[in-house]
Amino acid sequence: MVGVRQFDEDAVLQAVMETFWEKGYGETAMADLAAAAKVQRGSLYHAYGDKEALLLRALERYGERYGGAVREALADPDPRRALERFFESHLARMAEASTPDGCLMCQTAMECGGRDPVPAEAVKANFLRTEAALRETLERGRAAGRLPEDTDTQALARFFLGVTRGMAVLHRVYGDLGPVRDMARSALLVLDQSGRP
Repeated sequence: MVGVRQFDEDAVLQAVMETFWEKGYGETAMADLAAAAKVQRGSLYHAYGDKEALLLRALERYGERYGGAVREALADPDPRRALERFFESHLARMAEASTPDGCLMCQTAMECGGRDPVPAEAVKANFLRTEAALRETLERGRAAGRLPEDTDTQALARFFLGVTRGMAVLHRVYGDLGPVRDMARSALLVLDQSGRP
């Protein structure tokens, strides 16, 4: 039927996401995306538009797939446990053998930041949502007396966000979770020391 997609959209978007994640935006051609998704290039253009539009859909899918675990972790009423679960959610994603190493958001930020404003803004929006959730968690801890009154929750939230971005880079470079776990443990020590009288 005209106007009805003749493919499994979920499978196509998963393949597109993983291809961008593995190869990067610049190194990925529409032919690569079509081959990975097992559809014709014309079908991708007709359904989604150009390569940038497909990257935006991939980033959206990535955020939906992995952002839920992050939000759930940070909703824990115990701020220390919330941060621990936050790092565990990142480690769990990186431990998935079926997906590429690193992080699609981080990779896109490095590749598109300052050059391709549309995907860069999509990544920035994702980072800001995570930063806000981290800050809210830390403010709960401060209100509960677990962090000093003068704790700069915004700076600390940005630090923890930066740690997870660094974790993604190390995982991409080393392909090993050992250094990544070390970073998470060290970041939690910073939190623990911040809470000392």
